[in-house]
Amino acid sequence: MAIPTGRVWPAKTKRDRTHVYTSTPKPYTPMFKIIVPVDFEDSTYNACHYALRLAAAAPPAEILLLHCFRDYLTDPWELPLGETQAQTTASEKITERVLHRNEDDERAKLDELRQELQESLTDSQQVQLSTAFVNGLPEEVIPVEARRLQTDLIVMGTEGDDSLSRSVFGTITTKMAKEARVPVLSVPAHARERNLTRILYATDFDAADAQAIADLHQFLAPFSPQILCLHITKEQATAQDQQKMADLEAALKRLVPTGNIRYKLLESPDVADALEDFVAKEQVDLLAATNRKRSFLDSLLHPSLTKKLVLESEVPLLIFHGRDA
Repeated sequence: MAIPTGRVWPAKTKRDRTHVYTSTPKPYTPMFKIIVPVDFEDSTYNACHYALRLAAAAPPAEILLLHCFRDYLTDPWELPLGETQAQTTASEKITERVLHRNEDDERAKLDELRQELQESLTDSQQVQLSTAFVNGLPEEVIPVEARRLQTDLIVMGTEGDDSLSRSVFGTITTKMAKEARVPVLSVPAHARERNLTRILYATDFDAADAQAIADLHQFLAPFSPQILCLHITKEQATAQDQQKMADLEAALKRLVPTGNIRYKLLESPDVADALEDFVAKEQVDLLAATNRKRSFLDSLLHPSLTKKLVLESEVPLLIFHGRDA
């Protein structure tokens, strides 16, 4: 997850029917870029502060606060055939004013959030905060913005109760974890601040694992992480399993010669339950995996396990994108 050399985000304020960007003009400098989709629920603020902490540890960095808004007034009102604007009913005019007021309220919330986060930064922290107000569905907008802005990481908050926000935003988070072309970090609403030193990487011996773990080690280097590569087998571990783990260790030693990385094989008939128990027992700060193998990712993102690990626990889940996923 190296710092990119792509273009910086827009340095001027732009407003049209689709986007609103706000940022401070700065000279070009390669930056670590994070997108945080926000919906102003409790999970939004937790995810934002989590992103701030990561960004401050990897300067210079830039965070884009992205709000997706369903604007039903983007296109002009369609009047019934033969009816003029003057004949538009009072109720339609009231509805139009309400919708505009809702949009203005959302814009104000986004500006207030950026200001709040800005005030929490110290002068020594090299983090640039920007905002984007985009009309559209989050699941459609987020991947497009991530590609266009050459983003390094997407940080998404996930609600932990039975609210509508959880059912909608949790689904979007899972969709982004499976489909986004950049790493996605899911932060539970009640995830407490952690040292980010005890990192669990769940491996299914995919060819992309070694590079993903090396990226993970580099990304979290400011926190001096201890990474444990865990493979869970439903039956007794075979000589082949042991050889694959040895191959992964050998590959990582070439990529991360001085990394504090350990390796473990665990036997359990239920991968989801074993992973949940291990996370709790070992007091894991962050769970990571790659999405290249759909079957393995589906087991990690199975509704029952997602509910336990992402929606109900305090453990953030970081999903790397593997090629040919």
